[in-house]
Amino acid sequence: MAIIEIKTGLGYEGCLLCGEALVNFPDPIEMKCAFCGTMHNAKAHCTEMHYVCDTCQHLSAGDIVQTICLKSDKTDPMALAVEIMSSPAIKMHGPEHHFIVPAVLMTCINNKHRDFPDLKDRIDFVRKIAGETIPNCTFDLRTCGAGIGTGIFLEMLNNRDAATEDEWSLSKNIVSDSLTKIAESGGPRCCKRDTYLALEASVEFLRDKYAIDLPTSQAKCTFSLRNNSCKREECNFYNMSNSLV
Repeated sequence: MAIIEIKTGLGYEGCLLCGEALVNFPDPIEMKCAFCGTMHNAKAHCTEMHYVCDTCQHLSAGDIVQTICLKSDKTDPMALAVEIMSSPAIKMHGPEHHFIVPAVLMTCINNKHRDFPDLKDRIDFVRKIAGETIPNCTFDLRTCGAGIGTGIFLEMLNNRDAATEDEWSLSKNIVSDSLTKIAESGGPRCCKRDTYLALEASVEFLRDKYAIDLPTSQAKCTFSLRNNSCKREECNFYNMSNSLV
């Protein structure tokens, strides 16, 4: 078998799930698609043994986020976010990060407490709201959609809308905490860093206000070589050895 470089239907190279190189088979073998779960005669899988069928190769970034969340059993939001962002379908910078933050938080709380029999509906809703309210990167407005996404998450967590008086305050508080962390970290142009920071702020907020304690690993950023705007040693998450793995 030979390791090859394959472009998917959307032009991504490597495995759509993890980004690793693909291994080509001399003869097709039966494998289960990592996304839809259906069996196919596969011509290749990645070095991590993931196979993605031709139909799922055409999933959008939002579909990738949603599919990974609904299949995940992770309770660590940082680990789940890194898994999602490792897919080449997720751009280095882009508004999909505004959806990643609330989707990851909702998923991890569900996986720890099993509180949401309607998890899919909740993730559908936060995807819709994130897409409608923050469809584009907002760094030129001196704010960050990843931070704003924490407010969308909290409204969904409480099953309330932003017009509810107490929800208005709580949502603004979690967004404020997230944007403060992001503001203190340096300049714009790193959606990965801002996603990490928004998740860190949210975990602290949930612990303090709701006594919800989610495990949170230290983010090991593997994206530095893809980001021409990387702050390198000025970023708390930077470690070149992680990017070279």
